[in-house]
Amino acid sequence: MLSKSYKLILTTIIIVILALVFDLILNIILPEKFKKTIGNTRNYSLKSVKYHHEIAPNIDVYEHWGKKKYRVVTNEHSFRVLSKDSRKINNLKKKIGFIGDSFVYGAGIEYKNHFINILNNKNNKYSLLNLGYVSYSPSIYYKKLKYFLEKKNFKFDKIFLFIDHSDIQDEGLFYRENSKGNIVRKWDSDTEIKNKNKKYFIKNYLKQNSFIFKFYEHFNSPKISEKSKKCILNKEEKNYINYLEPERFGYGYQKEIYQKKWVNEGINNILVYLDKILSLSKEYNFELHIVYYPSGMEILDKIHFISSKHFNFLNQWSFENKINFINTYNEFIQNDDEKMNYLKNFIECDNHWNKNGHNIIANSLLNLLNEKN
Repeated sequence: MLSKSYKLILTTIIIVILALVFDLILNIILPEKFKKTIGNTRNYSLKSVKYHHEIAPNIDVYEHWGKKKYRVVTNEHSFRVLSKDSRKINNLKKKIGFIGDSFVYGAGIEYKNHFINILNNKNNKYSLLNLGYVSYSPSIYYKKLKYFLEKKNFKFDKIFLFIDHSDIQDEGLFYRENSKGNIVRKWDSDTEIKNKNKKYFIKNYLKQNSFIFKFYEHFNSPKISEKSKKCILNKEEKNYINYLEPERFGYGYQKEIYQKKWVNEGINNILVYLDKILSLSKEYNFELHIVYYPSGMEILDKIHFISSKHFNFLNQWSFENKINFINTYNEFIQNDDEKMNYLKNFIECDNHWNKNGHNIIANSLLNLLNEKN
């Protein structure tokens, strides 16, 4: 007679085999159009030992961001692109890299309306590459640039660096560089990271290859924050500023926030990585540009950039290091109505740019692309 433990092992093996076979059948018989609708970037966000995390390469799926549903296509390097036809990088052209967090990645926006694609349509001289992704911050910007420069032998003519307001909290509270030079969560010990890396390897594989896993994650991953959901569902006159994460996006002018210890720690860490990125620019001979843009909260609270701690420390560092500093603040102010300025340029109930906001960024950078070298 078979022992209970042996029966359990045998049953488990049979279930796993049946699940794999079922998963394989689903991947074969389900139409591609349907499979694209299952998931969001959380499903395709992979842990990376190179620079903490990245979106999966060579995907063509639909992403959800609040009420928005839009297509996301990536190339072999995990850069977001317009379509499958635009995946290949034209190496005959000089390269310009744009790096930042979800703003540069293009959260909530169809790529045809993304500022990089707008610039692409007005430029024949450069290959424009989107190196941004959700929840990136300067330590990851540095690691990712270093990786593509050193390991992939990319040669950039220019790099446009977007330092978001939320980067201060990320660098002050969430990320650290461990003894091996990897970017990790501050609360993870090296032993925990080692154990997690084994789990991440399996999870990354399932995210890219298992339809059942993607289906499960699709219905168990939050597609919108609770605050944004309340804002969207609220049919009355909205005070949008209550929904826009003041700790992450209002630190630059709200005294009760910027006096917190993590703010100075975050700024100091950012300055360290800005210096490192500056060193890369000298070593690999590319122009570095810093792009400043206001948060939705600053627009709604009518905070002029001169009063913003975020603007001032970035502007000062750029001035001291003779780096071109691009201030887009005035372009986001079209009239005296702060709510109208917000709704015209930002996704409702969100800090990210809408189609018009992306146009503003594109127009602010266009002249720099057309300069003669």
